[in-house]
Amino acid sequence: MTGRADEPTDAVVVGAGLTGLVTAVRLARATGPGRVLLLESGGEPGGRARTTDHQGYRLGLGPRALYHTTRAELGALGIRVPAREPDLSTALALRDGALHPGYAAPGPLLRTRLLSPRERLAVARLLALSRGHRSLAGTNAAQWLADRLPTERAREAAFAVLRISSYTGRPEMIDANALAAHFAEVRRGVGYVDGGWRTVVDALLARARALGVALRTGSRVTAVEGGARPRVTTADGQGIRARSVVLAGLSRRSAGRLLDPAGQPDTGDGGNSLHTACLDVALSRLPDPRRTLVFGVDEPLYLSVFSRTARLAPDGGAVLHLARYDDGGGLGATEVRKRLHELLDLCQPGWREVLVHERFLPRITTMTAVPEARTGGLAGRPGVRLDDHPGVFVAGDWVGPRGLLADACVLSGARAADAAAARL
Repeated sequence: MTGRADEPTDAVVVGAGLTGLVTAVRLARATGPGRVLLLESGGEPGGRARTTDHQGYRLGLGPRALYHTTRAELGALGIRVPAREPDLSTALALRDGALHPGYAAPGPLLRTRLLSPRERLAVARLLALSRGHRSLAGTNAAQWLADRLPTERAREAAFAVLRISSYTGRPEMIDANALAAHFAEVRRGVGYVDGGWRTVVDALLARARALGVALRTGSRVTAVEGGARPRVTTADGQGIRARSVVLAGLSRRSAGRLLDPAGQPDTGDGGNSLHTACLDVALSRLPDPRRTLVFGVDEPLYLSVFSRTARLAPDGGAVLHLARYDDGGGLGATEVRKRLHELLDLCQPGWREVLVHERFLPRITTMTAVPEARTGGLAGRPGVRLDDHPGVFVAGDWVGPRGLLADACVLSGARAADAAAARL
């Protein structure tokens, strides 16, 4: 025991990643200045939305796009994000080790020689019309594709497109309703952010400071207790008393450890986490400007020259993001990196001669909990309130009945902020 008195405040947000920043800004807008304390265990805010600047090249933690819902939620907070849509009509498809004209856009899909006319129409119909519906909940995406598409080749081709935006390596991994709803969101527009996601983080930070949010970095929380006046304990033994506490952007397991350090409370079965191997590359010039967007059909690979769309590199330079999605094949990090280098060799021959920087991330968490069919998909995710912990709320990509990835983060963050504000 330190003997120090508990520090009083109105609201505490634990975690200053995208979820926590959105939560803190919305909460401060509702409550007024000086009433929200934002705690971050690391040395800087941003979480998985961090961007590294290497000699003027902006590198995100793997490929990350901005979708309509997140953009709209940020807009509601007064934040306008400079983002542009990539040209999907130029995409190439990788199958059997060779590049083919892609089919990520409707026109090329109806012309692709990778499918028969019957298969093209079936895939085009599914991709154009898919949307979330409660009748799909509880069915995995593999079964959904089998029910809707006539051949295994058509199913493989369709999932190759669906995989890009969901990061899921196999359709069996995810609930059909969750995947269909997310792809309907993708159809509303995809944006690559000028300056990388640091632009979003910096805008949220500026808005938070303007609203009087107090940010403390290097402040690791070790326990949270619910009640009429919830209590947060930090690693140095300091207690903080508040009226509302939001655990923002933590995984279900991490939130559980804070709420019951001696056990593991039930905050809802959010499903398995999802990981992706990423290769982030900066080049002084692009060897082949024709091959800037490639997706794998028979192997879960992806390459995109993000700087072709967004401002991420010095004049003439290029920023590329490559990924191999986890399909459960058990490939080791060395083999995965080799496959990504081979993809880069195929698409941008001579890239090593113009290499400025390369960063390999063998296993980054892209989703802390995949909405699985066995748990009811999106409807099976917990809400922001924890009945056993009054005054404590949760937000993150595993919380709430809508959205995947960043969309789930900002939507649940907004709900948690509103619920927390109601107690102040």
